[in-house]
Parts: sequence; C-alpha cells; structure tokens
Amino acid sequence: MANIIIAVCSHCDRRGEHNVSFQVVMNGTRKSFKTGVRVRESDISANGRNIKNHRILSMLEKKRLELLDRIYAMELKAMGERTLTADWVVEKLLTVPQEQEFFAYADNWLSRCTLKGKRNYATMLNRLERFLGKRYLPFASINFAFLSNFEKYLARSSRAQSLYLGALRHLFREAMREMNTDYEKVIHDDPFVRYVVPKQPPRQGVRALELDELLRIYNYKGRTHSRAQLARDCFVMSFCLMGMNAADLYDCIDYSDGKIKYDRVKTRSRRADNAHIEVDVHPILKPLMKRYAGASHVFNFSGRFATPSNFNCSLNRGLKEMGKEIGLPHLQFYQARHTFATLSRNLMRFPKSDVDEALNHIGDLGMADVYIKKDFSIINDNNRKLIEEVFKDYL
Repeated sequence: MANIIIAVCSHCDRRGEHNVSFQVVMNGTRKSFKTGVRVRESDISANGRNIKNHRILSMLEKKRLELLDRIYAMELKAMGERTLTADWVVEKLLTVPQEQEFFAYADNWLSRCTLKGKRNYATMLNRLERFLGKRYLPFASINFAFLSNFEKYLARSSRAQSLYLGALRHLFREAMREMNTDYEKVIHDDPFVRYVVPKQPPRQGVRALELDELLRIYNYKGRTHSRAQLARDCFVMSFCLMGMNAADLYDCIDYSDGKIKYDRVKTRSRRADNAHIEVDVHPILKPLMKRYAGASHVFNFSGRFATPSNFNCSLNRGLKEMGKEIGLPHLQFYQARHTFATLSRNLMRFPKSDVDEALNHIGDLGMADVYIKKDFSIINDNNRKLIEEVFKDYL
C-alpha cells in the first residue's frame, strides 16, 4: 500500500525559506519530488519537521490525497501485471498528461461501433470538421460556448442540430465513461450538464390519410409491373399488416400458419423482446402475397432491390407517380402506418394501448408488460375488424 509523506527540507535558502517535498513510499522503495511550495521558519514547528501554518498544510494535504487517488488507480490498472516502485510512480505523477483529442477517440469508437446509426456519427464528424476547418479538437475545447456556436452553424436544419449535437453528446460521454476512473479524471468537465441539445421538431409532411384518400389508393390500377403499381400494392399491404415498414417487408423471412412473424428492423437491437410481432394475413391480401412471393424471404423485394433503402426510395417515387394521377401529390410510404394508427383509433375507437401494441412500440404500461403473457390475437382481431370496415365494399 502506497503512502505519501509531506517532508520539509532541513536547509533554508538565501531567502530563509525551506522547500517542501512529497515523499512516495511504496513496496519498500522511496522517492521524493518537490511540491513547488516554500515555507518560512514561522510556518514550521520547532523541530523543523512539521508545518504549522494551517492554510499551507490544508493545501498540501488536499494535493497529497489527490496524488494517493492517482496512485491507487495505477495500482488497480497494474494489478497482477507488475509490482510498482516509488521511482516508476513518481515518474508517472510528474508526466504531463497528453492532451486528449476528440476526433482520434471518435474514429476509434466508430471502428468498434456496431450500431445501425453509425453513419450518422460519421456524418456529424464531417460537419464538425467543416465547422472547425480542421480535423483536430481537444476535449478541453468542447465547452458551452463551443457547442452554442456549433448549434448556430447548423441553424439551417433543426433536425441536424438535434441529430448531430445529440451524437456529439453521446460520443463525449462515451469517452468520459471509458477514460475516466473513480480516481483519475482524464476529461474533467461535462459541458452537456449545462448545454441542452435542441429537440427535433415534430416530423413535417407525414400525415394520416382520410378514409376516402386511402380508398383512392386501393382502387388505383396502374400498368402491370410499373413502379406506381408496386408502390400501391405495398402501401395496401403495409396498412393491412398493421403499419409494417418497408424495411420489414424487405427483410421478413417467416410466413407460416397464416401469419407473418418478424422482428422489427428499426428497434429489434434495442429491445429485450427483439421487437417481435406476429400479424395475421387477411384474405384480402392473398393475391398480393402470391404476386410478390419470394424464395428465401416472404416477399421478393430483397431479390429485386439491392438494399432496403433502395426499395423504400422506389416506393416513394412510385407513390409520387400514382399520387399525381389520383390527386394526392405528396404521398409518402410512411403514411400507410400513420393511417393505420389513426383509423384504428378514430374510426374503430380501439384503445390507444392496443394501437400502440399493434405498431410494435414498447408502450408505457410498466410492470404490466412483465406480468402479462404476450397475446397477438387481440391486436389481430382489431386489425381484422378495421380491414373489414375500411374495405367492406370490396370483400
């Protein structure tokens, strides 16, 4: 166990002052180093060994305890690997810490990252580099004023302000978690205690369709194999499959017992239940299920499009083409999900909690979700009633 002793030099200099040193005692070895503090005869005891000036003694004692904490952190880090000596410890204590740089840490973090959204972090770093004019940023320079100026730089897009500053906060705190210990602070201050990341405003341009607008899409007949017809068919499937996303239509591989069973791509990596859901396929969808049947997947979209992003992009382009013909020029694929939710609640009067579960959200019922066994039949019964009410003239 290490100890640090406050030692007063027995000899005084020409000004009549004594140097004060710290003496590290560790594993049978000793090493002294100067504190930079000098005391007069009036500040020390008659035997010359102890400091009696309470202000100086309090300051030295505080520093002594800080150094002991650092030594303890060194001991923990070296445990089982080497026996520390006083000489080695003093060398480390006197070494000026290397300035920690944000981009170097961020690039290393990205190389280890497995998050789906890692591309957003890379984009944020590129925007930050353009803001600085260089790819170098000490952690110590990231303060309230810096963050406020970066926010102003991103002022053209409130989404960028929220997304990029949120990513910067996450990386900063990941660095603090990895680099700091209980006994040594490599990154001293967290500016995000004071600075509040702007919230992203509600998403614009995505709204639920009215019932008559939904039926206009359902009744659309485009050219066979056209992009507009594909978009129409997938929109109808999404609505009838409880707002199933394009990425899940692309990705799902299990269609059995009349149900599509899948783990929602967007949230499965963040949930204990893998965001699993099972959706009954209503007979109204059987022709579309046959038309778009895949080999390795439920649908053939993964064989027709290189990525889910390409598939979603094609759907939105097809919806724009169809929308011009049916008087709905601003259609987006995500509106199928919004429309399912809105009609479930406002037309069918289903409880919001049931709608939330059908959308495969976590919900906010707390412990009830722990105690109640999952039963997809409830939301599927609701979905059947919704489909048969909405499309009652076509069944």
